[in-house]
Amino acid sequence: MRILKIKNAKIYDSDTRSFIDGSLVAEDGIITAISGKSDDHEAVDLGGRYVIPGMVDVHTHGRAGYDFDSADADGFAAMQRAYAAAGTTTVMATIASAPMPQIETYIENCKKAHRPMDGFGAAVAGIHFEGRYLNPGKRGAHNAELLASLDEKELEALLTKMRPLPVHMTAAVEMDNGEAFTKTALRMGATVGLGHTEATMDQAREAVSWGVSSFTHTFNAMSAIHHRTPGAMLASLLLDDAWSEVICDGFHVCPDMVLLLHREKPEGKLVLVSDSMAATGCPDGDDYSIAGMPVSVKDGKAYTSDGAIAGSTLNLFDGMKNYARFVGISIEQAIPHGSLYPAQMVGIDGECGSIAVGKRADLLVVDTLDPAAMRLCDVYTNGYRMSK
Repeated sequence: MRILKIKNAKIYDSDTRSFIDGSLVAEDGIITAISGKSDDHEAVDLGGRYVIPGMVDVHTHGRAGYDFDSADADGFAAMQRAYAAAGTTTVMATIASAPMPQIETYIENCKKAHRPMDGFGAAVAGIHFEGRYLNPGKRGAHNAELLASLDEKELEALLTKMRPLPVHMTAAVEMDNGEAFTKTALRMGATVGLGHTEATMDQAREAVSWGVSSFTHTFNAMSAIHHRTPGAMLASLLLDDAWSEVICDGFHVCPDMVLLLHREKPEGKLVLVSDSMAATGCPDGDDYSIAGMPVSVKDGKAYTSDGAIAGSTLNLFDGMKNYARFVGISIEQAIPHGSLYPAQMVGIDGECGSIAVGKRADLLVVDTLDPAAMRLCDVYTNGYRMSK
């Protein structure tokens, strides 16, 4: 049995959004006990440092020079280690638009990687399918030739191939056949987010009534707020039952708009995502791609040749710190937005997202609660410690 013991730590409690002084034990990567002071000489002494849950990124296309659309087993392993080293311990592998034979290959690659690594690295919890079923008018970085209509028979076959993985779908369900498409996805066990959409406020409200439960990267690639013709942006702000994703890098969405979203959403319904692509953690350059489109990266900002923003180079840990600064809240309040709430949005919170008995020992050790100064001191994934 593989045992991890930690003592002399300040351990984050997601229920109270506060820290408790204590110790922790994990067996074979699963937390079995959280208690008070421990004198166990075999435990790792953290010297009073803070322990928070690993970040859960439910919308990310890749990093470290790889993406989930093309990586082989070695590429997946490299990404998993790189995610974890940057503080993200669970990902929903996000697949972008591609020809159907390639999509089927990508699905098989994700299924093979669907497990916590036997060693240090982020867990691939499931698939976020953000491609193909998007509105051409809000396609963003997706190649228009790779988009398709909302065909529930095709979707059913696709989701059958993805089983038994958890699946989250992004789709523009205001398009023809949206209700049947949405209800097919739900019947097959997927969750659905409205994104890359030209939906009106009324259409978005109707989509939520069908079972759409989230808005994909709010403010980006969706119909705008206007005082006479409100679109999906306003729906994301005002529909309290749905989660709202946001990319908190200060580039995709300006800090003041993040503050507006923060003020409007009920607690638990604002989810931080990175939407990161292959260039994350890599140098600027012109040799990247996403969703069938070439991408150039300058000053850490990714663009297609026609000027569309092409994902981000954001680490979710940094996005969580940005969120605290942008909206003026404490780190204790910001942490669940990058951990528990994303896990709840896609239904994987039984295994990750908070520090609790029965969940994976995915832990970040940090040195301060000041978001401007906070740094990662150590990372554990599935009970494995990062090698320094």
